[in-house]
Amino acid sequence: MYDVQQVCENGHKITGCYSTRPQDQQKFCKKCGANTIIACPNCDGGIQGDRFERRRNRLELVDSPDVPSYCANCGKPYPWTQHKIATAIQIFVEFGDLNEEEKETISQDIENIAKDVPETELSARRIKRIWERGKSVGYEIMMEFASRTAAKIFKGP
Repeated sequence: MYDVQQVCENGHKITGCYSTRPQDQQKFCKKCGANTIIACPNCDGGIQGDRFERRRNRLELVDSPDVPSYCANCGKPYPWTQHKIATAIQIFVEFGDLNEEEKETISQDIENIAKDVPETELSARRIKRIWERGKSVGYEIMMEFASRTAAKIFKGP
């Protein structure tokens, strides 16, 4: 059995036990003051929370998942993922000293890095090329939502 996860619109986890522990529910995030949600704004599918299994006639916590980036029901990015992608794109466009090729691909490259798709490695190498020119612009924000594949490339030799 899965409970519902409550997350603020900036991606801070409030609780993974929204239904089973109503005392942990919050209208607003204690860290940033943002509204909280329990479902995808696009499809209204619940955000998967803590997983429980029945053992010896009682429910026991088995897993407490991290805050997801994309909705498992419709595949759309959650608000916090949209904000991170938009911010990364803005940082690179404003401060990245991009050449024409990079300007054409930056949005898709950043989305590929967030999604961990087959094109992630190529996209991560393109992004890394930008900050290897002497500016580490966007590095921290990219590492925050980069897939393992992209993070290895960013940290690599």
